[in-house]
Amino acid sequence: MVVLGSAVLALLLTLDDSSIPEPASGSFSCLILLSTVGMMFLVSATDLLLVFVSLELVSISSFILAGYERANPKSNEGSLKYFIFGAFSSAVMAYGISLFYGATGGTTLIAVRALGPLALTGLLFILVGFGFKAALAPMHFWVPDAYEGAPTPVTAFLSVAPKIAALGALARLLAALIPAASVDLGNLLSILCCLTMTVGNFVALFQRNVKRLLAYSSIAQAGYIVIGVVTGDAMGIQGILIYSFVYVAMNIGAFAVAIALANDRRGASPSAHARLDGARHGGPSGLDAADPYDLDSFDGLASRSLPAALAMTFFLLSLAGIPPLAGFFGKFYLIGSAVGTAHYGLAVAAVVNSVVSVYYYMSISYRMFFVSPRKGARAPRIGICLYATAALALAVTLFFGILPHRLAAWAQLSAKFLP
Repeated sequence: MVVLGSAVLALLLTLDDSSIPEPASGSFSCLILLSTVGMMFLVSATDLLLVFVSLELVSISSFILAGYERANPKSNEGSLKYFIFGAFSSAVMAYGISLFYGATGGTTLIAVRALGPLALTGLLFILVGFGFKAALAPMHFWVPDAYEGAPTPVTAFLSVAPKIAALGALARLLAALIPAASVDLGNLLSILCCLTMTVGNFVALFQRNVKRLLAYSSIAQAGYIVIGVVTGDAMGIQGILIYSFVYVAMNIGAFAVAIALANDRRGASPSAHARLDGARHGGPSGLDAADPYDLDSFDGLASRSLPAALAMTFFLLSLAGIPPLAGFFGKFYLIGSAVGTAHYGLAVAAVVNSVVSVYYYMSISYRMFFVSPRKGARAPRIGICLYATAALALAVTLFFGILPHRLAAWAQLSAKFLP
């Protein structure tokens, strides 16, 4: 349901984004749906062959989506990097599956508990494939360029759905089917978790482009979710489900506001049917020379559109884990599971990284409320689809932050279906 919701919100963003040529909207939607199908298979798979085929369906669709703006050099560069890293990780994962098959005599993961050295080696190679798709450090190098060059609805989609699907499958693998503690992978996963959170948050401090900033933020968010995989207990699994749900809302909501500002800066109409002539012909004509996603687009937003500034602030505060928003509730479950299973270092690392993230998230809010708008700036014209997406995301962020018990009950019920 979380993956499907991500796809629906991403397609809503597309209707009011000027970077997707209208004649190509059919093939674009088809790619989103194919990727979604792959992710839904992925989170349900208990056989490594189905896991591999599902990941490849997601990857191939994502490669094309990342390079959808063919006339944009950044889009081509990001897509090529994505493809090269993806091909390498797929080869490593396929080799790992072959080792696992050779050691166990099958590819099914049901009732597998004791693994020998060969099967454990195969499992480590398989972890590389999941790490690439979830953008865990140090397998994250493709993320900033791919996210910056891709059309923004694609960036929003890739920043949540594939990451959640890969981590969901990893949770099934290492929390329910082959517990990480039983194969001594806990320490390795803890290191990857801390490294991912730290790299994502500290590199985000130096970003000037909001898409790159949110790209590194998404890397850090993946690190938080991995805490639930490391702990592997009931609270950790529930934390993964809860945080994945709220992460979709707060991240796509932030992208909706960013798209509205970029459209306005490029002079695009917010109408679902109005497209830039340059976008229709695959070219950049009609765009400002300046980067429409530069952080200075947020300067003085509160004086131009207070609702948009408040909504963006709520999304950023939730991403930082500030109560009483939904992001705090998700992090509370994840950090609580770390404390409950005596992973105190992991809990401290998550808290410290959350504090660091407050700086770059609030730097955007500072620009919106305390920096004068640039000369000629006007109130952004927000299309109906962007407005609906942001409003729905804001409602989820506020409602499940103030009344989290319903979401917790759903997560507790869903966790019982693993594996």
